[in-house]
Amino acid sequence: MTSQRHEARLPVARDRSGAAKAPAARGTHKPARGTQALLLTALALGGVLTVFPLLWVAMSSLKRPDEILKVPVQLFPEDWTNFDNFIALFAEHNFGRYITNSFIVSSIGIISSLVIAMLAAYAFSFHKFRFKEPMFVLVLALFMVPPEALVIPQYLMLSKVGLVNTYLGLAFPDLFTVLGVYLLRQFMEGIPYSYVEAARVDGAGELRILARIITPMVAPAIAVFVIIKFLFTWNVFLWPLLVAQDESMYTVTVGLVNFAGSEFNQWNLINAATVISMIPTIILFVTLQRYLVKGVAMSGIK
Repeated sequence: MTSQRHEARLPVARDRSGAAKAPAARGTHKPARGTQALLLTALALGGVLTVFPLLWVAMSSLKRPDEILKVPVQLFPEDWTNFDNFIALFAEHNFGRYITNSFIVSSIGIISSLVIAMLAAYAFSFHKFRFKEPMFVLVLALFMVPPEALVIPQYLMLSKVGLVNTYLGLAFPDLFTVLGVYLLRQFMEGIPYSYVEAARVDGAGELRILARIITPMVAPAIAVFVIIKFLFTWNVFLWPLLVAQDESMYTVTVGLVNFAGSEFNQWNLINAATVISMIPTIILFVTLQRYLVKGVAMSGIK
């Protein structure tokens, strides 16, 4: 009589429809509650340390000079509706002109560098020519050149052609940016070449392909580049300080120095001007936030 071996079988978990459920993956343990609480506490502390200086500047912009210098330190302003500092910036000082100059210089730099970066990235991604890779490496090598090393040669160049104290002279270092070429080229590398090839077969020109097909696909990368470029151009200080020889050509960063004297600093006006200078960057970030998140996600997938 042959002995039959019965193998023990584990019960199979099934859902309501009767289908078998997949076994839980091993090694995916959730962090302990203590570790998770410690992590959340560290993140919250880091967030407070990051936001607190901004809140301090915002609240100090509503204080009088004697409130800012009061000892012990007074955190909150006595009058939350005190907007005299903001009114003084535009009524007694030329701060509105500084903001306008910064917008003009930033717009020139963003438009010029974006157009050049789009053309260069398109050529490096969808065209074949000799020494393409060495040329791209040479472009990336410009990253290693500090901007401060080019200040004197660029200033001498502008002074010879008479562009000192002009908007074009203020935006001159930002007319081309290596970051834009690299960023857009990396995004374009993820676009199938068949799209461009099919458009060429249909008779579309290179500029039309770039404008109608490639540009919408790299819109997240363009948004990321615009935000980074605007922040850099808006906050630059050394170059406008050298080129803007007339107060009517000062940018926001240079204009802030006017409120800092050799004997006394007008901290109430400095804080108010700082708050106003942050508003454009906040609006730009909030407006392009969804494109920024999408661009970061797409770069992570690649």
